[in-house]
Amino acid sequence: MSSTRIVAAALAALMAGSCRSGPDGSARPASTAGAADARVEDFHFIEGTFTASIGPDGNTTIFSAPGGLVVIDAGRHMTHSRKILDYAAERRAPITTIINTHWHLDHSTGNQDLEAVYPDARLYTTRAVEGALDGFLARSSARTEERLRVPDLPQADRARLERGFNTIRGRVTLIPDVAVETTMPLPVNGRDLELHVTHHAVTESDVWVWDPATRTVIAGDIVTLPVPLFDTGCPFGWLAAFDSIEAKPFQRVVPGHGYPMNAEEFRTYRSAFENLVSCADDKTGAECAEAWLIDAASLLDKEPDKDFADKEYAKAAAEYYVDEIIKSAERRAEFCGG
Repeated sequence: MSSTRIVAAALAALMAGSCRSGPDGSARPASTAGAADARVEDFHFIEGTFTASIGPDGNTTIFSAPGGLVVIDAGRHMTHSRKILDYAAERRAPITTIINTHWHLDHSTGNQDLEAVYPDARLYTTRAVEGALDGFLARSSARTEERLRVPDLPQADRARLERGFNTIRGRVTLIPDVAVETTMPLPVNGRDLELHVTHHAVTESDVWVWDPATRTVIAGDIVTLPVPLFDTGCPFGWLAAFDSIEAKPFQRVVPGHGYPMNAEEFRTYRSAFENLVSCADDKTGAECAEAWLIDAASLLDKEPDKDFADKEYAKAAAEYYVDEIIKSAERRAEFCGG
C-alpha cells in the first residue's frame, strides 16, 4: 500500500473523527507561570492522545467558574472522559459548561459522557456542526455502518466504531445549547473568558478561547502537533485565525493536540504552517512534507517520545494534505466556502 493510502486510512480513523499527564497517566495541575495575577486560579490541562489507528483524543482544558467547571473539549474515548469526570469529582464541582472548539469527534464525542453525569451542562459551540452532521459526518457514519456489518470485526473495534456511529446518528450531544456566532464573554472565577469565532479555518467555523488573566489562548486545532490537520480545513481562513490570535498579548497557547506552547513556539508553528501552505503552490507533497519536518523540528523534538511527535506520521500526513487537499480546487471550494 502506498504511503498516501496508508495515511488516508489513518486520517479516516482520525476523523471518524498547564496540567500534564503524570507518571500514572493522571492529570496534574498546570503551572501558573505566565499568569498575569498569581492569585488567579490557573486552568487544569488533560493531555489527549494521538493514536491515528483508533482515533485520537483532543486536549482538554478545564476552568473553575461560579457554580461549577467549564470544560473545553471533551475528547473521543471514554478513557479520556473518565479523566475529566474524575477531576470534577476530585474538585467536588459539577460540570456546568462544555465548549467544543470545533465538531471533530476527537473533541466532541465525550460530550455524551459528561452530560450523562451532569445533564444540566450547557454546550457552547458554533453551528458548523449542523452542516457537518448532514454532510461530512453523515458520509463518515455511512462508511462506519458498512464496517459494522463485517461479522468477524474484533470486539474492541466494533465498540469503538459503534461509539462514533451512535454519536453522529444521535446528534443531540453535538448540537449547541448556546451557539457561538461572534465574540462573547464567559464568566469564570475572578474574570471573564472570551470566546472567539474563526471562519473557514479548521472547519466552517471554530471557537478559540482567550483568558486575559493568565494570558493564555486555548486554540483547539488551529494549532496541532505533529502536523496541521487539514481534513476539513481551509488554509486561508486558518491564516486569518493566526492573525486574530496574534492580536492578543498571549504568553501561552494550548493546542488541540500536543503540549502547551510559549509565544516563541507558537510563532515557530505559525511560520512552519505558512511555509507549508506556500510550498504547495509549486512543489510536490513529498517536498513540502520534508520541509515541514525541518521547519517544525524544534517543536517535534521537544517531547520526542510522545505520540504527537511522530515524524513518520507527520511526513505522510503533510504529503497527503498538500497533494489531496491544499492543492485541490474541489476541496478549496468545499472547505473555503466556495
